[in-house]
Amino acid sequence: MPIVLICLMLVYAGLGTFSWLQHKKHNNKSYPLKTELLILSGALLVHGAALMFPVLQDRVLITGFGYSLSLIVWLMLMMYCLGSFFYCLRGVQLLLYPCAALTLLLGFLFPGDFTGRQIVDLLPLSHIASSLLAYGLFGIVTLFAILILLINRNLHKRRFSALVSFLPPLLSLEKLMFQGIWAGFILLTYSVISGTFFAEAVFGKPMTFTHKTIFSIISWLIYGALLLKHSMTAWRGKKAAVWTIIGFVSLIFAYIGSKFVLEIILHRIG
Repeated sequence: MPIVLICLMLVYAGLGTFSWLQHKKHNNKSYPLKTELLILSGALLVHGAALMFPVLQDRVLITGFGYSLSLIVWLMLMMYCLGSFFYCLRGVQLLLYPCAALTLLLGFLFPGDFTGRQIVDLLPLSHIASSLLAYGLFGIVTLFAILILLINRNLHKRRFSALVSFLPPLLSLEKLMFQGIWAGFILLTYSVISGTFFAEAVFGKPMTFTHKTIFSIISWLIYGALLLKHSMTAWRGKKAAVWTIIGFVSLIFAYIGSKFVLEIILHRIG
């Protein structure tokens, strides 16, 4: 597993370097997207097999910090790979690959508790699946928001860099961002409802208002308010992108942040 993670980090870092060098050429039509996706598909097959092996071997769901990070990275990359066949996602890879490599490095350095959990009911499984899918979607959406901020910054300064010319039009990015928020919000809604009102069936104990629950609800409220304001006033632009990023930060505190504190910091202090 560690050797596979190191190889995957190198592949994702290599793809990131490849993408950055290509976007510098100022010729978007010649970008070898098929080559990139072919390499990425091979890496995703290996990555997915590495994730599934301990699950199939022990027939449990792994919930450790490092494993969770690796799984979320895999979901984000898979969504980008599949989405590239239907949407123009050019530019997302400039941020996605470096983030994937750095996140895998973080999970490698701080693996946390590599423990499994027996799943005997469909409700806990659906709760975990919807939560992870929501994380992956909102992760991609956050990258859209960062790109929107970069474009706005360049337009405000009336400076058209190689990055801006490489990216899709601003309106297209904003449309993709809100479509992603809608899909992620539906998944997050199910996750919040199942984790809050059916806590005993999901977690085996009654619901308590922990920091995880509070931050999950805060992120749900942020994304819900974003969608409501956008549908009522066609709100978009810099402020919408900033609040999208804030929503994801709150979501990080709800799950990944709490795992890091519980499995890494407190474990070392103890």
